[in-house]
Amino acid sequence: MIQEPPQEINLPGSGINFCQINGFFHEYIMSQPKEDNMVFALGRDNQSQQYTGRHLTIRSNWDRSRLFEIIDFSRLRSLTVFGEWRSFFISKKMQMLRVLDLEDTTSDVSDEDVEQIVDIMSRLKFLSLRGCTTVSRLPTSLGNLKQLETLDVRHTSITMLPETITKLQKLQYIRAGSTVPSTESQSIQPGSYRLPKFRRHQFISAHLGVKVPRGVGKLTGLDTLGVVNVAASGGNAFLKEVENLIQLRKLAVSGINRQNIAVLVSAISVHRDWDSLSMRLDKDEKGALCCVNDISEPQEILLKSLKIHGDVDNFPAWMKLFLSSEKLDLEVTILTQEMIDTLARGHFKCLRLCVKPTEDGEHNFSIDHTSGFYFLRTLEIDCSSTFLLAFGERAPDRLEVLKVHSSSGTQISGLANLEGLQLVWLIGSCDNALKQDVERQLAQHPNEIKPVLRLENVSSPQLAEHPNEIEPVVNLEEVSSTQVAEHPNDI
Repeated sequence: MIQEPPQEINLPGSGINFCQINGFFHEYIMSQPKEDNMVFALGRDNQSQQYTGRHLTIRSNWDRSRLFEIIDFSRLRSLTVFGEWRSFFISKKMQMLRVLDLEDTTSDVSDEDVEQIVDIMSRLKFLSLRGCTTVSRLPTSLGNLKQLETLDVRHTSITMLPETITKLQKLQYIRAGSTVPSTESQSIQPGSYRLPKFRRHQFISAHLGVKVPRGVGKLTGLDTLGVVNVAASGGNAFLKEVENLIQLRKLAVSGINRQNIAVLVSAISVHRDWDSLSMRLDKDEKGALCCVNDISEPQEILLKSLKIHGDVDNFPAWMKLFLSSEKLDLEVTILTQEMIDTLARGHFKCLRLCVKPTEDGEHNFSIDHTSGFYFLRTLEIDCSSTFLLAFGERAPDRLEVLKVHSSSGTQISGLANLEGLQLVWLIGSCDNALKQDVERQLAQHPNEIKPVLRLENVSSPQLAEHPNEIEPVVNLEEVSSTQVAEHPNDI
């Protein structure tokens, strides 16, 4: 029944895995809910006369001019919209709705639409406006959604949450924050490539936080909170409230600086079982970098995943707090060899290093003569500048996936020293010299089963404009550029 999907769907080292169902069983699984009047979908190929059920999906290819009033909403519990949004999708008959997912709808969802949604659908448990960039505020009536458990307003224009949100005692997940403009995160370059919707945003990790009201510490059921702009949310007063969130497992904050870092460390030290912490660091008014030197008797913090965006003062002191983390995502302006050696002492299984471009435009990374990186399985380096990555004789022997966002002039050496290597993944503009050199090294690899080279071109503007909900990915391992160029289709 369960089959492996095409190669471009599953991403080794990303922690995201997908599968697909055999065609016969897929049809059976899809038919049963329809027969039981559970699920129905509106689309171009929809031949069914069924207009009632508990779960409705509006597909992007459904003709928006068709009558919507003939649908029976009395049993409807969830609504998912793909493609263009229309205000008439909101009906007063949807009072029993529990789930509303409008993620990445391609037309304007207005603030008035959101206000109407909140007024009508008072029993919502899940509300996602993710990617609805035209939404700029949430209504004060949001406090009436007493059953709400998940609120996702990431990648919108919302900069603050209403004070009434503190009334929602059942809230478990608050996900907010707008994407940082590409000028502030050039190495990520979110506008330069497109990926399938379900994994597009994982590469756009830096966010601008939102302002949250006082009293957020009353939401003791919160599991996930972020991204919060600490400076705009009361600074240390907000961080003190974090101590009251006893069930919190994932926290993302921006506006962390030299004045509030000690209070943040103290707040998260109260909690022993953290899954994820994300921090966006800023300089203080005098231009000083964020520093943990002033923290008295700092204790090591146990984390599964840590993200640090921004430069720090005294990097070894920072890492002393977080060396037990399993996953580290670090974005800095300059990555030095001293920082690499410090990271080698950690317990990281997954390490992602994002280096911003500098004026000289050249970096050298050497992983050699160290007994560290014992646990490292996945290493990702995202650097838009020219760099040299060298693995010495004592390189990590458990490293399985090496992912490099390459640019012209990039060099990689010593791949034969990586005993556990299974995949080298080059993303971006890869010149022939790098491709041929990596192919040569992998062909000469001492393992009987040679590592695989995957080349992914992520800079195609045609793919960015593709009409499909799941957009294509160019994988140069599977299709040649000549075949693409000679294809009869315009796109």
